[in-house]
Amino acid sequence: MTDIELRSLMEQSADIGQRALFDEYCGYVYAVCANKLKNVGTKEDIDECVSDAFAAIFRYFDKPSDRNGDIKGIIGTITKRTAIDAYRRLSKKFGSTVSIDDELSAAMHSPHRVDEEAERAAVREIVLDCVDRLGEPDSSIITFHYFYGKTSKQIASLISLSDSAVQKRISRAREKLRKLLGEAGITEEG
Repeated sequence: MTDIELRSLMEQSADIGQRALFDEYCGYVYAVCANKLKNVGTKEDIDECVSDAFAAIFRYFDKPSDRNGDIKGIIGTITKRTAIDAYRRLSKKFGSTVSIDDELSAAMHSPHRVDEEAERAAVREIVLDCVDRLGEPDSSIITFHYFYGKTSKQIASLISLSDSAVQKRISRAREKLRKLLGEAGITEEG
């Protein structure tokens, strides 16, 4: 569906337009929210963020104005801002600090080495950057498949592709990702 068709539907009927917008961009909005909240939120937090993002998107499009911008760009911006707000809220809710002078801090210790944790975090950042570099819809497909364990059939329903198309895209995206990771110095051996 093109931007013009979507705008036309929204002008005819807000309900029909909102349903079409949701159907067209649900997978994209979910992928953005999941990517921003993956380290601090649960699946329910991500679902709530998706709902909040669509509420903000619908409010934006309900206001009368001259909108000439790319709908996907507008939706992406609103979604990212909503996800960042949710990230901050969740980080503040679950974040905790301990005074270095606290007696209990001496009793607390980590069974993990800090250098190993830092290395894993750096590798994770490189992998996520490479996944983002795949572009849409491949980055969403890889995220859904490998990070959230979705089947190709579930992914197909989320991003409006056939099951076989998703399977082919997974295979091709995996090869592209392997090359990108190799260029970044990450190989299967280590």
